[in-house]
This record gives sequence, C-alpha cells and structure tokens, in this order.
Amino acid sequence: MHPQVTRSEPGACPICGMPLEPIGADAAEVATVAAERRRLWICGALAVMLMGVAMAGMAGHGAGHAAEGLFARLIALAGSAWGNWLQMALATPILFWGGATILSGGLTGFRQGRPTMFSLIALGVLVAWSVSVLATVFPWIFPEAFRRPDGTVAVFFESVGMIVVLVLVGQLLETRARRGTTAAIRALLDLTPPTAERDPGGEIVALAAVHKGDRLRVRPGSRIPTDARIVSGETTCDESLLTGEPLPVARGPGDRVLGGAINGPAVLVIEAIADPHDALVARIARLVRDAHAKRAPIEQLADRISAAFVPVVLLVALLAFAGWAMFGPQPRLALGLLSAVSVLVIACPCALGLATPLSMTVAIGRGASAGILVRSADAMERLARVRTVVLDKTGTLTLGKPRITAAFAVADGRIDEADSPEAITSAAGSNAPAHPALHQLLLHAASLEAGSEHPLARAFAEAAAGLSLPAASDVRAVVGRGISGRVSGSETLLGSERFLVERGIDPAVALASVPAAAAALERAREAGATIIAVAVAGRLAGFFAVSDPPRPEAAAVIAGLRREGIAVEMLSGDTPQAARYVAKLVGIDRAEGGLSPEAKAERVMRLRDDLRGAGSVAFIGDGVNDAPALASADVGVAMGSGADVAMETADLTLLSGGLAAVPRAITLARGTMRNVRQNLLLAFIYNILAIPVAAGVLYPLLGHVTSPMLAAAAMSLSSLSVIANSLRLRSIDLSGSVPADGAAA
Repeated sequence: MHPQVTRSEPGACPICGMPLEPIGADAAEVATVAAERRRLWICGALAVMLMGVAMAGMAGHGAGHAAEGLFARLIALAGSAWGNWLQMALATPILFWGGATILSGGLTGFRQGRPTMFSLIALGVLVAWSVSVLATVFPWIFPEAFRRPDGTVAVFFESVGMIVVLVLVGQLLETRARRGTTAAIRALLDLTPPTAERDPGGEIVALAAVHKGDRLRVRPGSRIPTDARIVSGETTCDESLLTGEPLPVARGPGDRVLGGAINGPAVLVIEAIADPHDALVARIARLVRDAHAKRAPIEQLADRISAAFVPVVLLVALLAFAGWAMFGPQPRLALGLLSAVSVLVIACPCALGLATPLSMTVAIGRGASAGILVRSADAMERLARVRTVVLDKTGTLTLGKPRITAAFAVADGRIDEADSPEAITSAAGSNAPAHPALHQLLLHAASLEAGSEHPLARAFAEAAAGLSLPAASDVRAVVGRGISGRVSGSETLLGSERFLVERGIDPAVALASVPAAAAALERAREAGATIIAVAVAGRLAGFFAVSDPPRPEAAAVIAGLRREGIAVEMLSGDTPQAARYVAKLVGIDRAEGGLSPEAKAERVMRLRDDLRGAGSVAFIGDGVNDAPALASADVGVAMGSGADVAMETADLTLLSGGLAAVPRAITLARGTMRNVRQNLLLAFIYNILAIPVAAGVLYPLLGHVTSPMLAAAAMSLSSLSVIANSLRLRSIDLSGSVPADGAAA
C-alpha cells in the first residue's frame, strides 16, 4: 500500500495496483472491510470444496465404473475427466473474482517494471490455472507420460485456490490493522461535544455552527466545545487528557480554555477564539492523520527479494522452454511447456508470502499473552530497529496519580519535615504519632478534603489512611484557590499561597523567621511539586508538596535500555522543573518540559531525521496530548492505562507490566524479525534448489521432467518448513533484558 496516493473517487493505486481505501468515512470504511470479509468467506468455502474434489480425485483415479456404492462412485467421478471440469468451475471464480486485486497488483508491477511478491504470485497462479485448463479441455496435447490410464491429465486447480485464499487472509488482516488510524481520529474528535449552547438565549446548536467570536455557555461538568477565552465565571478545568498535567487548573475571566477540557463546578460564559476545526483537538487529529499518511510503507524484505527474483525466474522458465523445444527428445514442445510451467509453479512465492505474516501472527499472539498488543507487522519491524526511546512524563514515567511527597510543619520558629510518602506515614500517619506537629497538619488538611471530589482529596485520603479524622464543618471551596472550614474548633485554610494571602496570612512573612522551612520549600518547588499551604487559627501551620512520583520500575528499565545502546529522552507538557526532576530520579540525561502536542511531534520528527534511517525512534505515552508524537514516531507505544486516543494512535499498547513491558516488547520484536529472516532464507534456499530441478537438470538421471503436480507438492513442503519455524516464536523468552540484534532466536 502507498498512503501518499490519494484520489477523490474510488479506484486502484497507480503504483501497486491495490484498491484505494476510503479516508475518514466510517460507513465506506466499514463497507470495505465487510466486502473483503465476504469475499474471503465465499472464496474460502469454494476452496474447501475444491480441495475436497481434488483429494477425492487422487483417491478415485482408476476406480472407474467398477466402484460400488454411492460414495465410491462419487470418488471415482472426481478422479475422472468430470472431476477436472468441476475443479475448473470452482477455481475460476476464486482466481478471477476473489483474486482480482492480486492479479491487478501483480500485473501493475510488471507494467511499471517494479515486480513485487504479488507479481510472482499472480504469474504463478495464472500459469497454473492456464495449464490446468489446457489439461482439462485439451488433454491430448500433453505427452503420453503425463496422461493417466483414463486419458486425463493431472491438474493443480487446488493450489490456485489455496494460494488466493491465503493472500486474501493477509489482505483482510492488513486492512483491519490500518483502520486504527481512522479510529484514532474519531476518538480525538469525540473529545469535543457534538453541540454547544449559545449565550445569551440558551439555543443549542451543532458544533459545526460555532464560529470564532461566538459566545457560549458551558455547564458544570461539561466539555468545552472549542478553544475559547472566559468572559465570566471562575472554575477549575481538567485538561489532563490534552496537556498531561494531572491536576485541574484554575481558570477565570480572561483566561484561555481548551476545547475538549472538562469544566469544573461553575457555569462559564466563553468567547470562541477559534472555529472548532481549528481548535487544538482538531489540530491534533490532523497531525495524527498526516503523520500516518506521510509514513512511507516499509519496504518488505520479501518484496526486495521478489524484485530481483522475478526476472531470474522468468529467464529460467524461458531458457527451460527454449532448451527443451530445441534440443530435447520428442515431444519437444510439450516437454518444454511442462518444464516452463513447473519452474513458474515451483517458484510461486507461497513460502516467501508466508514468511512474514506467519511469524507476525505467532508473535502477536505471544505478545498478547504477555500483555503486549501489536497493531501491525510494520510496527514489529520498526521496533526491532529502535535506537532512541522517547517517553512522556505524566502517566508514563510516573504513575499519573498525584501523591503527597513531602510535608513541612512550621511551629515555634522551627520546621518538622517528612520528605517522602513513607516518611509522612511513619511520622504522622498513626493515632500515636512520633511527630505531633506533622500529625496535626495532616489531620486538619485531610479532614477538610474528606468530602471533596478534587484529585488532591484522594492524595490526602491516601496519606491519612487509618487515621481517625475529626469532622469538618462550614466547609467552603473557592474555585481555583482552596478550601476553608472548621476542624476541631479551629478555622482552617488549605490551598495556594495566594489563597492564604487573600485571607490575611502571608506565608513569606511567616517563613522569614524560619529559613530552614523556606529552603525546604524551595527544594520542593525545584522538584516540580505543587505547594499546598495550610493555616490553622490565623497562623501558618505548614505546607504539603504534591507531585506525581515515578513508577517503581522506571529507573531499572531505563538503565537496561541504555546498557543495550538505546538512547532515552523525555518530553513533557508539564513544567520544565518537574520534567527535569523526574528525569534525574529515573536516570534520563535529556529532558524537555512545557511542550505542546505539536512541539512534541516536531521533536520526535527531528530525532527521526537525525538517525537518517540508521534506526528507529519509539515514543511512549498515554495521553491525548501524546497522540501527535505517537503518530509521528517510527513506533508509537501507549500505556494500557492511558487515554483511548493514545491507544488507538499507537502501534503497540502495553496492557500490563508498566514500563517493564517495554524491553519485553523490544525482545519480542527482535526475535520476530530474526525468525522472519530465517523463514525467508528457508524459502529462498528451497527456490534455489528446486527451480533447476523443475527446469529439468535431473532429466539425464531420472529420464523424465518434473511434473507440475510434483512442483506444487514441493512448494507445499517449503511452506510447511516455514510454518514449523514460525511456531518456535511461541516459546520465545520474554523474561530477560533486551537482546542484541544478532542474538539467536
């Protein structure tokens, strides 16, 4: 397939001859897959009947009218001339209806001087069918040695049928894999609501009717229709799917909000600053589509072999025909024709055609059992060549769940500090604490957040698990600022430093007399943590640092990748400070933060250009904001816990094992590509040995030329060897580290 070729109407690709596929039309796309599936089922049923008649014919030759019983007579009928006619009737629609795209693609390759594997398959099945038709309609033109006692000649229509059906199976699997691109775009566009509410008036209109400058009303909990600026209302917006930032962000009049973000508790009036088709979500969708369209199809090794192999096969067949026709014994022309046909049949690249799809099918099944979902064979090939791995931060390198990572209690001019979640639990997370000041700080904060749905509430609930929390009263939340209430009779404030300043408590003044606390707070900020201030009874009580900690396995996985010579980088939409801090914790030297989805994709493209084909770039992410980078990378890898859009866009999805599944996926990919190369070598060796035999080099020893039927049988044996080798992938060991490219499978 050639994705760069587009047409306004249905038709065939001018390069490879394969039918063009619909872009963006769900109904047309589903109809295409349904038509291919229907074609496969019909041809498969005909091929089964064809194989049954052929096998019965082999058993029935010579039975004649002496056979007794209905079943025996049917067997005898299949072995007669009528059996050949029945096989022809079954094989003809399989070839010319079911295999129309195969013939079209193969002949296009010949016309353009770029023969592919389809060219060899088309040539082989056409010759096999043509000679079988001659054997059925004009059996007397064949040498006496090739006729059976009843005067019929062996045919191999069943080989034609099975070859076409196998290719149709591969085409259907390929088409279904490519549907993922459209599904990804559809999932992206589903992030925005189909309708919007105008302001004033409350008229509900289709999203397509919204234009830049329109004023809209957004209800609490609803998705924002398009990129806009807030006219009135203060709220918090969940932009995590778009930006990767795990915490809701405060937004008020004059602030920009993104289409697709989820509005918080307030009613907003917004003014559109972009038409929906120019909003961030739509731009991300276009980036995904364009990245897939621009990605040139991988030049398969089988096609490269076929490109050189086709002229050689044709030359050998012509030489065999000419040699027998000019210098062979009588009947010269018949022997020459049979030799040429045997060469073409025995060279039909069934084993070459099976080499890649069989290995990939087994490998995809093995990956699924290990929690690795692979979308396509191309993705497996690109992953095997990976030289640079780029990771998103939030939800990929980190858990994607805010946690309280440090606590600082300030009292009597000194600081009581716990610098990790474990330290907080040890110091304050019991009803008989070792550090009373930290204990009281955690009690007041967790009590206020106990009834909140804010993501921070879950972080405080986790830190205070097992504590007996006092009831909070008069709890009031101020959107984008914080929360207030009474805990154990004391007025308690929890929120940003700005929130405390607005209530008459300046943390900076309070910290001036506690330099150790100010220094600890600065360290937390440098680590990219969100700072939550707490005041009790009108005085600063302390702070909590909230951040998204790295996955436990992240450092070990990155160290393992680097040992294998794979460069590792991080790109994040979070703040540069948070990105650099997490990168330092997990052992990544190159990290960038504050990047938009477009900037991530551009950076990935630059990395691909830097490699100049010497390897591939893999991007690992989990959010909607990662979709363009996932599509732009040679290999996109999505975390199974991430957004649907990321998984639809990615080439691989890691369902289990977290980042530890990354080296397992690379191990699987490299083992699979070694297996493919082994399969191609087996198939190629078979052709090197079998083609001269089919041409008649053993005639001086055997006294006869190779029958086309024997050629078809030999072709089947080569396919069996490929099948056996492919099945070895079922037992590939995925428990170790990433193997070198040249390691044994």
